Parts: sequence; structure tokens; C-alpha cells
Amino acid sequence: MIVLATAPLLKMIYWAAIAGVSVAVVFSVAVFGVIRSGDMRRAHRPGASARFATLGMLALLAAGAIAVVGLFVVIHKS
Repeated sequence: MIVLATAPLLKMIYWAAIAGVSVAVVFSVAVFGVIRSGDMRRAHRPGASARFATLGMLALLAAGAIAVVGLFVVIHKS
């Protein structure tokens, strides 16, 4: 008879869903910022273009940080 510990499995599913959605949302914000920056540049609005580019770069850095923290947690989990 195989006995499964359901609490750790449910916890893993819960946190995996949260991590997956958070990375997807943050990366979507990065894409939005980069696309809108290009739109604003073509519309001759340099201030708005710079703000959207900053938003895109910060979101891209945040997505990378989430991925690195996730890898760190997986590697150092004992």
C-alpha cells in the first residue's frame, strides 16, 4: 500500500501556481512597457517613452529575480 502525504503535495501545487502566475504577470508587464515605449517613441513623446522603457526594464529584472530566487530555493531545499 502506498501512502501519500497530501499536505506537502497540495502546498507544492499551491506555490507552483502562485510562482507561475506571478512570473507570467511580471513578464507581461515587461512586454507591455517595451511595446508602449516604442509606440511613444514613434509618437514623438520622449518622456513617456522613457517611463515605459523604465517600467519594462524593471519588470524584466523582477521576472529574472523571481526565477533566480526560485532556482535558489529548489537547489538549497533539503
